Amino acid sequence: MPPARHLPAAALLAAATLVSQSALAQPATRPEQLVVSPAQVERAGVKTAPALATVGGGDAGSGALVLTGTVVAPATAQSVSSSNWSGVIQELKAAPLQTVRAGAPLAVLFSQPWMALQAEYIGQAAQARLATDKLARDEGLYKDGIIARARLDESRAAAQAAALGAEQQVHALRAGGMTAAQVRALRDSRQVTPLLTVRAQAAGTILDMPLAAGQQVEPGMAVARIVRPGPLWVELQASRQQLPSLAIGDTLLVGEGCSVWVTAVSPLLNDANQTATVRAEQRERNDCLRMNAFVEARLQHAVRQDGAVAVPAGALVRRGAATYVFVRNARGFLAVPVQPGAAAGEHVWIRGAVAAGAPVAARGVAALKGVWSGLGEPAQEEKGQP
Repeated sequence: MPPARHLPAAALLAAATLVSQSALAQPATRPEQLVVSPAQVERAGVKTAPALATVGGGDAGSGALVLTGTVVAPATAQSVSSSNWSGVIQELKAAPLQTVRAGAPLAVLFSQPWMALQAEYIGQAAQARLATDKLARDEGLYKDGIIARARLDESRAAAQAAALGAEQQVHALRAGGMTAAQVRALRDSRQVTPLLTVRAQAAGTILDMPLAAGQQVEPGMAVARIVRPGPLWVELQASRQQLPSLAIGDTLLVGEGCSVWVTAVSPLLNDANQTATVRAEQRERNDCLRMNAFVEARLQHAVRQDGAVAVPAGALVRRGAATYVFVRNARGFLAVPVQPGAAAGEHVWIRGAVAAGAPVAARGVAALKGVWSGLGEPAQEEKGQP
């Protein structure tokens, strides 16, 4: 009978160590629910960030694709306030770089055509009123058999024409900035004024007001150019060699925590410098970009890892040998065990039951960990919830 073989003590210790490390490396099998009310989340300053399927992995150092350009106001966010009638500017009510609301007065004009329009309306309104009275009188006479149907039809046509003419004058007055109440007051008081107020067509910041007091204004001439609040554009110049590396949807890093997305690449080259215009847009307006600022933008190539998502590095929480992230759900947050991987800038790749786009707690994580440890007052679940 052959003698029994025993593994050396060192081998047993190594095997035990491997088993222990393997156990530590494996995440816990069950997520844990943290019941946290929205009010508690707000008080604790908890902020979430979506888990990303891709992150920018471009090299910001040597060899990175760098574009230069200027921050501009989006063409789709600009509006022009103008006058429909000629006149001379009597007074300016606003100035460039001033923030105004929609309907705010910008300038006051002395306008003879505006005064004439009001007089025409007063006359047209009087004619409409007389035509309406005549129509009512003829309808009574026709019922009594005193007048013929043809005369009634003539009176009805005259009343409709007069009413239509007055209505057109009302539209013109409303286009000049008069309210319905002001139009009615003009009709009743018959007091015309040569002063015409040009008002802001939209809320925003005045980019420029090219006119000055005493200057003649022609119909349709711009009095002010206003840009509505919202994300800004960056117009960049790309050389022929850089164009093949650019595509719609690419992320460009303009500064620390400031990125823009390529939305358009011109198919034409500038004949003077052989560059093409690349337009990039902020997804959210913030203070990292200033209008007319000269900027440098670096291309960020998207990086993906199969079966993993990227979360902010501050979202990871250690508990014992396991690592978790807090995923927001209807009852608060779910502590999900994950397996952390490589870092990607300010993010870390993780593997676990976290889908791309899932809201992961990125700030206030310490407060959530305190709730998880039994600290603080537990939240009351709403009725009907399990």
